[in-house]
Amino acid sequence: MKKLSIIIPCYNESKTIRELVKQVEDAPTPGWEKEIIIVDDCSRDGTRDILKGYESRMKVIYQEKNGGKGTAVQRGLSEATGEYALIQDADLEYNPAEIKDLLGPVNNGSADVVYGSRNLHPVKRSGFFISRFGVWLITKLINILYRLKLTDVWTCYKLFPREAGPDFTGGHFESELLFTAALARRGYRFTEVAISHNPRSIEEGKKIRYRDGMHAIWVIIFDRLLHLKKKEKRQAKNTKQIIVCPVCKGNLSFSKKGYVCAKDGNFPVDMSGRPLLIKGKVYQEEGKKHESGINWLKSFLKQFPTLYYGIWHLFCPVLMITNGPRKIQKFISPDTLVIDVGSGPERLGKEFINVDVFPFPEVDIVADAAQLPFRDNSIGALVNESLLEHVALPDLVAREMVRVLKPGGFLYVSAPFIHPYHASPDDFNRWTSSGLRFLFRDLEIVETGVRSGPWSALLMFLAYWLGVIFSFGSKKAAPFIAHIFMLVLGPLKYLDLIFMYLPGSEAVAAHLYLIGRKK
Repeated sequence: MKKLSIIIPCYNESKTIRELVKQVEDAPTPGWEKEIIIVDDCSRDGTRDILKGYESRMKVIYQEKNGGKGTAVQRGLSEATGEYALIQDADLEYNPAEIKDLLGPVNNGSADVVYGSRNLHPVKRSGFFISRFGVWLITKLINILYRLKLTDVWTCYKLFPREAGPDFTGGHFESELLFTAALARRGYRFTEVAISHNPRSIEEGKKIRYRDGMHAIWVIIFDRLLHLKKKEKRQAKNTKQIIVCPVCKGNLSFSKKGYVCAKDGNFPVDMSGRPLLIKGKVYQEEGKKHESGINWLKSFLKQFPTLYYGIWHLFCPVLMITNGPRKIQKFISPDTLVIDVGSGPERLGKEFINVDVFPFPEVDIVADAAQLPFRDNSIGALVNESLLEHVALPDLVAREMVRVLKPGGFLYVSAPFIHPYHASPDDFNRWTSSGLRFLFRDLEIVETGVRSGPWSALLMFLAYWLGVIFSFGSKKAAPFIAHIFMLVLGPLKYLDLIFMYLPGSEAVAAHLYLIGRKK
């Protein structure tokens, strides 16, 4: 028997929560076991006191602070164990007796995702015109942007495979729309079934407002811009032969739903076959970091690697074409498989397998550098460019990279030394030449040097300092302005083609590199 996880987010629902829970418990789900998960989003009206009475027969989760509906649903999904999950509001606007209708398309295999549409019900919808118009407008917008044919996208009733849970991001009401967009990009098959609706007014406790609709339009457009390239159409490299469970390092079996570890559960794949070998929480957190502030702009441009890296190789002070990760090729045979950890969207060569925590278009495996999904002593060569400063536990990452290398295998690593703070998406560390040597002390060091020299260091600090001055106190504007100055001043970096090779230049270099061999 399949299991259905019903996620009930609630906030200040003391008037309705008892009746709602009763209706959910009584709701028929033929052929399905029910798992009820209630997530209280820091209610202040006595809802929590009521929920204590349900702790013995269902999962009840209490959020420490109010994070919005999306955050509550995300928390509930992290605790779910069913094959499928369903969102159920606690306000009695939706009738749990109709849940069985949503299960039909899944039972007969005609759809992966089922939405309950209020607009398909034979009884004409009631409620405020502005609210109905807003939902209609947003539904049309999503249909156009993501080539869907939905009639009611902002409905509560959403039935979907639990494996899609990592795509559900935290936030408020817009989270459901972003989730729909993510499912569309992943290629899930959608359908709708008619449901009834009993709307309540603001006076009765309805929480969504017109400003939520305006915010939703904004985030949908930005999400579409951030994911212009259809990742489901990319051609992922076949990596089945080299991967294991990132957690326990045990073998993985493969099904149409993804990779399965007997101990640590399922790891999904996208429509191109690219494995998402990463914990759901990490995947969500990293996605959120890459999609905010200056990182949003970078992630948008990285959809077009040729354009992005063309600009940065020409103007960015820290990127010198002459001595990058390809330096490792002189130590290995042409047929050696090379893993590029923290690759971003750039593929350095046909023999490179790209690994990154964010699903850029050219990434082959989505994984966390602190939990590499490769067998011990299995990789001939490994490179990483400007990764170590962005990980909170560099010692762990270094051990993982050394672990997966074959005896005699080579590692290339570069890291910043004299460099301003740059969150892409986080920034934790700086490295001297001796620091890199110590970090990889288990390797035989075969070469060290300057990746980008003193002129790059000077230009970076000047650009960031000018960004601070001309932002006039705006912390958000400063990095954008700094990047403009980098583009203007960047060509001066070519002076490093002389100065980075001078004796002692590593003492004032922007970036250093190291090549090591596993003993």
